[in-house]
Amino acid sequence: MFYGQFVSGAVYLTTDGSGLPIHEAAEPSPGAGYHTSLAYEQHDGAIWQVWTLVPDAGTPQDAALMLAQIQAAALSDDDALKVPALFQLYEQGHVYAQGDRVLWQGVLYKAISGHTATSTDPSFDPRHWSKVVPSTGVGEEVAEWVSGKTYAKGDRVTKYGSVYESLVDGNTLEPGSFGSDGAWAIVAGSN
Repeated sequence: MFYGQFVSGAVYLTTDGSGLPIHEAAEPSPGAGYHTSLAYEQHDGAIWQVWTLVPDAGTPQDAALMLAQIQAAALSDDDALKVPALFQLYEQGHVYAQGDRVLWQGVLYKAISGHTATSTDPSFDPRHWSKVVPSTGVGEEVAEWVSGKTYAKGDRVTKYGSVYESLVDGNTLEPGSFGSDGAWAIVAGSN
């Protein structure tokens, strides 16, 4: 055991055994993007080593935001709509995976499939993006799809026990049928 004196946040070792005992702590192994910082505290009649994990870049607020963004990826669409600012802004040329959500002009969009974004605006690319909308609530009535009727973008219908939302204006395709993937998105499945 080492002994020392604690003066203005610094520890001065003593060679004659006088002073306070110094309690050492094992340095933690930081994950990627972090490093450790050593400090000392005096309390309980001893000097204590204290290790802190510090982000390599940015501020602790930046690190907190990054952590929140990582956790936001696991949120349901309904919960994601409550915190849209946690999602990255849509970026043309970026590679997106199926299910990735992005923010564009205050609206949250979800990738229908994995792709490299070529459009300047996700609303202009309904083949790859759908607007994130609240799920159908319990007791909410959604009309059955009607053959021959034209549906606008955002309209919801029920077909085959599921609720679909139209991804395009002038939609006459039957939801759930072959070739309707780019025209309809399932927002609530059958139980």
